[in-house]
Amino acid sequence: MNGDGKKERTDTMKKPLSLLIMLAMLLSLAVPACAEGNERPGAKWINSDIYGAFEGLGEIRPQDDFAAAVNRAWSESARIPDGQDYTSARLEHDLENIALKIALLHGEQTDDPELTAMQTFFAQFLDWDTRNQIGYQELKPYADDIMSISGIDELTAFFSDPKRNLYQYGPMIEGMVTPDDDDVFTNIMSICSPAMLSTTDSSFYTDEEDGAMRATYRRLCGYMLTRLGYSEEEAEELFNLCVAFEKNFAPAVDEYMQRMMREGEALARHNPMTVEEMETLYRNIPIRQICKGLGYELEGRVNEFMPSALRMYDTLYTAEHLEELKAWTLIHTVLLFQDYVDRDTFVFIAGLSGNKASVESQTVYEQSVLKTIYTLIPGMIDKLYAEYCFDPKIKEQLTELTQMMIDAYRVMLTEEVDWLSEETKAAAIEKLDSIKLHICYPDVMPDFTDVRALTMEEGGSLMKTYVSILQHKRKADAETLARKNDGSVWHYSVNYSELGACYLPYENSINIQAGICGGEFYDPSWPIEKRLGGVCMVVGHEISHAFDTNGADYDKDGNRKDWWKPEDRQAFQKRVDKLEAYYSRIIPAPQLSDRAYGENGARFIRAEAIADLASMKCLLSIAKKMEGFDYNLFFTQIARIQKAARSEAAEKKYLATDNHPVDCFRCNIPVQNYDEFLETYGVQEGDGMYLAPEDRIRVW
Repeated sequence: MNGDGKKERTDTMKKPLSLLIMLAMLLSLAVPACAEGNERPGAKWINSDIYGAFEGLGEIRPQDDFAAAVNRAWSESARIPDGQDYTSARLEHDLENIALKIALLHGEQTDDPELTAMQTFFAQFLDWDTRNQIGYQELKPYADDIMSISGIDELTAFFSDPKRNLYQYGPMIEGMVTPDDDDVFTNIMSICSPAMLSTTDSSFYTDEEDGAMRATYRRLCGYMLTRLGYSEEEAEELFNLCVAFEKNFAPAVDEYMQRMMREGEALARHNPMTVEEMETLYRNIPIRQICKGLGYELEGRVNEFMPSALRMYDTLYTAEHLEELKAWTLIHTVLLFQDYVDRDTFVFIAGLSGNKASVESQTVYEQSVLKTIYTLIPGMIDKLYAEYCFDPKIKEQLTELTQMMIDAYRVMLTEEVDWLSEETKAAAIEKLDSIKLHICYPDVMPDFTDVRALTMEEGGSLMKTYVSILQHKRKADAETLARKNDGSVWHYSVNYSELGACYLPYENSINIQAGICGGEFYDPSWPIEKRLGGVCMVVGHEISHAFDTNGADYDKDGNRKDWWKPEDRQAFQKRVDKLEAYYSRIIPAPQLSDRAYGENGARFIRAEAIADLASMKCLLSIAKKMEGFDYNLFFTQIARIQKAARSEAAEKKYLATDNHPVDCFRCNIPVQNYDEFLETYGVQEGDGMYLAPEDRIRVW
């Protein structure tokens, strides 16, 4: 989904990974072997994203490796900040935004109750004396409540009670509210997998001996449970019961993920049924009853993710498995609180994860606190950022630039795409003209006044504020489920105070987040060439996602519907095949390995590659109409927004988990496909940046 809004994850052992991150990781594991030698594309390029990539190298000409030549001076002087394993144009700007948010949370309180609540919450994190004094006292009643359950009906009553069950959704089933693929104006509950400690490491449940991840979780859970008053033997037994219970449906999850790799993301995306059909299938777990108790009215249809795992869980929801169910519920509930107890726990977790910087540096710790708050309730931070840290004039400017690019795309589709029939072309233009433009921040902001953050003198605490936010999130999600999805309310996944942008196919919306407006991406005083090479490259990328291999499956309203004539779809696929063939031969990190992307790797990154290339075409069509356009300034800015310096380990992780091409090649490949670039820098046949006309790739 994300275009330039991706963020490298730097946390280690925290909460279990979400379903979407898990899918991305599993889809990208294989990086096949390298293609043939020096004739391959990019043979003269280095991966200039790797920290220290230029050590010992001589001159690098822009004609041979443009991204490396432009970003070399920056890369050689760049320093990776404490607590990170990379730096980049994105991170530099992220850190500027983080500093603004932290200053706001440290600032003077006003009569704004939402700002005051967040300032109080932030201060509660920093108040170690009070946190140490409270310790686990406020968590213990929740743990005792779970372990006092004596029957399956009592467990159902617990899951149905919003004051007792702190998990956002029903009976320990992860879920999310999404538009119905067949009726995008209606939101439905998508029921995901049962909660699991690990969704990415199959050995977590199969190996007799603990692997690294299971050993880490065992230590963390053991530590927290003993702090709650359980003996070491009891803590060990509870952890083993939890793992044994999850082991029952782990094979179904693994099988499903293997199918995902074979059949693609459509498998996970769409498995709807009526609520009545769900109740027929799930005879043990009263999902509808539990959700109603939590405030969710399940009407019409629901959607299943990982149905085999969910149905296996249903067979286990019996009195026979009560002790395992209780242990499982206890473990996951306790883990919810790992960031909200005392300093000893914080130091213990930092030791497990190797994140010593957060213990030793107040700055890194405050950044970590902001990240925790943002993960918990991003919308509230987004709103405060937009209201207190952002110039509203930029929203007007970026809206005008975005409309300019929409207009340019319309000309492209009308006059330059000669391989589509008039019927399909008309449908594509209709979809383009129907794109909802969500620029910087919503015109109507969400309400967070029900979040209660009381000071210690008022009887509040960090944990009580946390519980209040959990209750707000559940209420807001239930309201989303009940509301018509007309696109007027921004999707909860769009975190607009962060550096990012995304296209949502089920809304047919592009979302250009306020947080991207700064750094190397945007300055209102820049000449048009830099603005086009900065944020407009991102905007064009997101518009292009409406017509990539994923977005092309959705119509103008966001319904999953085929609007293509068969012969046009075949022509589209032929162009995609050429792109995949090109990328499959690229070696993404020649300093680390001679393995190319290969067929699977090219397929994994193809949607993002299509969007990069189409954005470049759009921007150049705009540039052609501007007298005296400075192409060097434009192309240089495209390189600068992609500058990065990662440790080798971080780059390997990027290659294994990110569905974008490596950053430096996101510059090199789009620019080398156009004469304007070759002419600007005098690129000749034999130069590393040269690409013969017959080899150039243009899906759109």
